[in-house]
Amino acid sequence: MLAWTSAGAVPRPRTLQLRLHRSYPDRVAAGAPPPSRSLSTDEVVANLRWFTAASARGLPVDALVLSGGGVPTRSDLPELLGLARSLGITRAVLHAGVDDLGGPPTGVDRYVLPVRLGPGGADPASLRAAFAGARAAGVPVDANVPLARNALPSLVEATTLAREGGAASVTFTYPFPTGSFPSEADLPPSVPEAVAALASAIPLVDGALPVAIKGLPGCWLGPHARLLRKSRNRWYVDADHQLDAALLFFPGVIAFRKADVCRFCRLDGGCDGSLPAGSGQPANPPIRPVE
Repeated sequence: MLAWTSAGAVPRPRTLQLRLHRSYPDRVAAGAPPPSRSLSTDEVVANLRWFTAASARGLPVDALVLSGGGVPTRSDLPELLGLARSLGITRAVLHAGVDDLGGPPTGVDRYVLPVRLGPGGADPASLRAAFAGARAAGVPVDANVPLARNALPSLVEATTLAREGGAASVTFTYPFPTGSFPSEADLPPSVPEAVAALASAIPLVDGALPVAIKGLPGCWLGPHARLLRKSRNRWYVDADHQLDAALLFFPGVIAFRKADVCRFCRLDGGCDGSLPAGSGQPANPPIRPVE
């Protein structure tokens, strides 16, 4: 089913993201405005019931993403996950920080962990401890390796750390178009810089575990275009956007852009397009259809 938005028709999602807490360290920054507060237990319950019920929004959600700093320490987490499962949620994922994975099992099926070294990132010992905590809890970790400008010099080391830590998959993510970046460490590199860095990092994990690239169009990736993965849409809920005021992640939080020539590209069906944050840089190549 499709929803009509200012960016055109987008698929109605079957995934719900709940940003439980205002604080969200270690996250890969997107375009969502920081919420004014955290979600209460009653609000989480109301949103779970709302989005798992069939309605005019389309099919009920069956996947849940939890985000925000310190989610595993919430005393109501077991209760909330139990309710989610009873309402039809079959997959629960936690977008975790390095300090979230050292305790007992949380009841989720998977962790997504930013793996970034250098300025703005974590230290290697903390990341190794996070992977060890996840292994002890028996929860697979999907490593999200940002392609921020200041992270590129340590990209090979970060990729190696993810592989040695036992990551279930590795996704290389070009910075989202937030409109502004918290620090120089979060700025996007030029596309040639990012692609050159990927050429050194991808062989470390390619063939050993699932690898994906997001945030860059396939026509800029050369031989690595085979690793392109299209992003799935989801409902996004925080304290300021709940129930029927929830945002569609695409395009409400992040808006990709496609040129008219993309219609003639064989990669179009699996390509998100380009991000305005990087597409205006002089060193970037033009958008062109891949024959």
